Amino acid sequence: MRVRYTFQKTPPLRDISLEVENRGDKIIFDISATGAAYAELLKMYFDWFNARGPIATHNGSNVYSLYLPPIPSEAHSRMVEGFFNTFFFRKPTPQAVTIGVTDKCQCGCQHCSAAAYVGSRSLLSLQDIESIVSQSIELGVNNITFTGGDPLLRDELEECVRFVPEGKAVVQVFTNAVALDSERAASLKAAGVYGVQISLDSPEPEEHDRFRRRPGTFNAVAEGVKNALEAGLLVALSTYATNDSVRERKLGRLTALGAKWGVHEISVFDVIPTGRLLHSEEALLSKESREALLDEARSLNKRYKERLRIITQSWTNSGTGFARAFGCLAGNYQFHVTAYGDFTPCDFTPISFGNVGFEPIAELWKKVTEHPAYCRHSDQCRMQSAGFREKYIHTIPEGASLPFPIQELTKDLEMVPKPGAAKPECE
Repeated sequence: MRVRYTFQKTPPLRDISLEVENRGDKIIFDISATGAAYAELLKMYFDWFNARGPIATHNGSNVYSLYLPPIPSEAHSRMVEGFFNTFFFRKPTPQAVTIGVTDKCQCGCQHCSAAAYVGSRSLLSLQDIESIVSQSIELGVNNITFTGGDPLLRDELEECVRFVPEGKAVVQVFTNAVALDSERAASLKAAGVYGVQISLDSPEPEEHDRFRRRPGTFNAVAEGVKNALEAGLLVALSTYATNDSVRERKLGRLTALGAKWGVHEISVFDVIPTGRLLHSEEALLSKESREALLDEARSLNKRYKERLRIITQSWTNSGTGFARAFGCLAGNYQFHVTAYGDFTPCDFTPISFGNVGFEPIAELWKKVTEHPAYCRHSDQCRMQSAGFREKYIHTIPEGASLPFPIQELTKDLEMVPKPGAAKPECE
């Protein structure tokens, strides 16, 4: 399959002709003379994917992760343009948005990041969600993920999916799989869902159910994976690492389970003190745990020949090699909109920069990217940074409703410039 990439929103790139093609497991490209200066960079970029190989195909293109559009595709062309804008032309361009479509959930997970947001405010309407999707696409987003609560509890989820213009972005759904029966899986696929991220906290059924505080959820995961695969969806298991799970090398057992079930990817987040764990900073991964997790993930990727891919947040935050293009995704690669319309840098950050019901997303994104805490690339997840937490998390008043407005933080007010004064520098 061969696709011509165009970059009409980026004046320095408008005259470049780039054609990308997949030949089996390999990606090749042809670029015009006017783009010669970018050719070596693109070669390094595609070589990185070629060294790993695809985990699946989608509509004739190669899939390298559920978080990335398939290559080649129009959505991936938009992603490449966004990277150029962000890293070369200093115009921060978001690649992904996560949208909470409900606050309802069948589980009561001990680590839930959204639980602290549950309240009596009105949920996003379908009109609201359509507007969020449209504005996000206009801003450059090429990956739209619906979250909750559990998004399958929103009856109109398929309608939300259909708001995404075909070809412009891929669509993911994060779910606990309790409601992912065969009929719903087929319905999601028909609506245009690219893949599902199914939460699995432990390879041990009893432990997973205990963490989820709902009996039978492990079996629901196994059945949900089967239903999603049969519907033709890409499937990933989403889990998180703790110091205990790393020490016990649970990732290997969980990956073996995923391989047995036939999933395409294992997504490993670091445990982050947020939501119900907001003040549990002792849970943060140690340096030794991060290194051990990275070693285990590398070993597993070799064992499964990168065809069942393990990706870890510890890698994207490692600051080495290609990972430096990622780092902290908040306010850099992505943003989050809660089920009530609050605009936050990511779904783990309990800080609001406003509400989409009152301000355009482009303005809210600008607020984030110009804020001292976010206007500079960070190799490390900010929610795991002692300095960030001291300034922006520890200062949230006890008992305050979350997400908390950043302009109301005492220490943040000291950094707001007076009229006519220079903007505060990046931290």
